Amino acid sequence: MLFTEGQQLFKKNMTYRDMSEETIKGYMKDLRCFNQFVTNIYNCSIYLEDLTSDDVEDYMYYLLDEKELAPRSRNRYLFSLRSFLNYAVKKKWVSHNVAAEIDSVKVLQEKKVALTQEEIQQLLETMKHPVINFAIALLAYTGMRVKEAHTLKLEDIDYESNRLLANGKGKKQRFIPIADSLKPSLEDYLTNIRGDIDSEFVLATRKTGKLSAGYINNELHRATNELGWEKNVTCHALRRSFATNLLRKNVNVYAISKLLGHASLKTTTEYLQLDDNELQTAVNKL
Repeated sequence: MLFTEGQQLFKKNMTYRDMSEETIKGYMKDLRCFNQFVTNIYNCSIYLEDLTSDDVEDYMYYLLDEKELAPRSRNRYLFSLRSFLNYAVKKKWVSHNVAAEIDSVKVLQEKKVALTQEEIQQLLETMKHPVINFAIALLAYTGMRVKEAHTLKLEDIDYESNRLLANGKGKKQRFIPIADSLKPSLEDYLTNIRGDIDSEFVLATRKTGKLSAGYINNELHRATNELGWEKNVTCHALRRSFATNLLRKNVNVYAISKLLGHASLKTTTEYLQLDDNELQTAVNKL
């Protein structure tokens, strides 16, 4: 079977499994990149059964040497290829997964950013753009993914039950209680800032009727520079800050996991970022 034929059937499989459109796009982009590489090498369309582990190894070197991708990005391309070939093995298009023979690239664990509540307040005081100011508060006090906040609709606000409906990964939904600390900001934003903008989305500008993640991240970068911070604060860092600040207040990790919409506690623990002083305090309790 041609690589491209298998790729389209894999896409069909992911679609009926209700994987998100964003996830499917990512897989297809990664697989197109690999197919382009091997097509150029052999100067013809490639068949799945003709692929070798050497092809995959050469591809990984190409991603490093010519594309100059970081280790984490190279691993993502390898993971996409492995997943596709796993499916090909299940369908008996190939006898084994040649990508499984290639080791992932070692990734150095960087210290991830998690802001304290005081730092979040500083950020809010620095952010002059009123819509993005509320977007920061929404992310920091609900733990929403940026896409969940970006697609949050006015009808998703349940005033009676005091909660928001988040549409998460893989079309999974969850309710997030509205924190007392967020409620005044939400009411002020809807009444005095957002007003009568003709849009179904909560985060909306008068010009476009919505707010992009890129715009929020750009403004976060500008604000952190103004504050003189040497940390990379992104929308995702605000989600991580939400989780870490709850942990600092002794909230149960299981509750934090549910609020974040994680299927696994392991994923949640990777979000939690305690500083050296907090770790020292922890061991001093022995």
